[in-house]
Amino acid sequence: EESTEELERSEDSSSSCSQHQPVVNKKFLAAALGNWLEWYDFGVYAAVPQIIGAHFFPSQDPSVQIMQSFMAFAAGYVTRPLGGILIGVVGDRIGRKCALWTSMLLMMCPTFLIGCLPTYAHVGWFSTALLVVLRLLQGIAIGGEYVSALVFSMEHAPGHQKTISGALMSISVAIGTFSGFGVVALLQQLMSPQAMNSIGWRICFWLGLLVGLVGLFLRSKVSDPEEFVQAREFVAEMNQHPLYVLWRQHRLDVLLMVGVEAITPAAWYQNFIWILQLYDGTLSHQKPIAGAAELNTTMQLAPSALVLIIAVLRSSFNFRTAVRLGMIWLAIFAFPGYWLITLRSFWGAFAAQLLFAIGAGFVAWGNPFLMHTSFPVHIRVVAMGISYNISAAIFGGPTPYVCSQLLVHFGVLAPALWLVFMALLSFGSMRILQCRQENRTQADCGTQGVLPLQIG
Repeated sequence: EESTEELERSEDSSSSCSQHQPVVNKKFLAAALGNWLEWYDFGVYAAVPQIIGAHFFPSQDPSVQIMQSFMAFAAGYVTRPLGGILIGVVGDRIGRKCALWTSMLLMMCPTFLIGCLPTYAHVGWFSTALLVVLRLLQGIAIGGEYVSALVFSMEHAPGHQKTISGALMSISVAIGTFSGFGVVALLQQLMSPQAMNSIGWRICFWLGLLVGLVGLFLRSKVSDPEEFVQAREFVAEMNQHPLYVLWRQHRLDVLLMVGVEAITPAAWYQNFIWILQLYDGTLSHQKPIAGAAELNTTMQLAPSALVLIIAVLRSSFNFRTAVRLGMIWLAIFAFPGYWLITLRSFWGAFAAQLLFAIGAGFVAWGNPFLMHTSFPVHIRVVAMGISYNISAAIFGGPTPYVCSQLLVHFGVLAPALWLVFMALLSFGSMRILQCRQENRTQADCGTQGVLPLQIG
């Protein structure tokens, strides 16, 4: 079995010309800005479910409106697997840069247009339909954006920096969500409730257009990674479509990776986005927790802080160990965390989100490189895109709605069951996937021109 450290040393020796390049460079920023835009939009949407519900879903019950707005939120996940396939094929057949351009264009336009939509009061159900259509288009873009950015940044990074590059790319997710919540919180402080309800929420979506334009400019200035260029020449000789290769040789690996990835979107949306509704008390008919909204916005950066700490100490911390530890941590501390929230105090909420942040941070450190090394170069984007986005569609998108239903019908502790289930599902899937990869490593290492599956 080839260790991760040996893999990194060998790749580093073949990339001596780039070994002194910083991880955060123009190529990294070009990829990261797309992720920022993706999660900025999701942060804004999740921060204003009451406004979205009131404008696009007719109901006299605010709780029903919130849950309906989260159903529209989940609609964006329905088309994510399609985006993973379409943009993934573009990334593997044409180029990583072309995939990044495509996903950015498909993301920035619907984000801006959501801020321009007429409301239900003006055009009735047509406004609701337009909102769902735009969310579906965003889903296609998001389906290819995150994995394309991960692959692009890690393939450009020297061997000893690939894990760090992938982990830092995951930080752009947190920064984007933090920015979305932060912009909403800032405008709520600067504007009256009436102004926020009429124009303020629209401004939040319009700002995404500016980031998109900057991202397109940066992405026009970068080139495809050399690792991909070499693999593309080999695949051209084989004349096999990435989807054909994936189906014939890696379909079970993709299915298992769907299970492995379940904890990533589910834990993030449950513990750092949906949890704001638990703090607000609308669904549980409890008093709001003072300062919890600001706390939640700040704590979205806590997993990223842990990733940065691990980056300093990474020489003795295997990426698989980090992911396993994060999964086990979340399973163990799910119920204690939600019990702390039942105290309805600021410090109880802080302690709960700190527990969740530690587990999420461990997963965020190792998960990108885990996906990256699970598939060979010539099908990497489409394989990662399908597995990651099917997992997000099945487990991530429905999480706010599922947790809302558990909370309403079974109480504040009930959403912890969903978190435990996701953690155990991911842990078991990861173990089975690793066993399969270990059995295939020796044969794959003899393949010429295509990187083998690497086991850490």
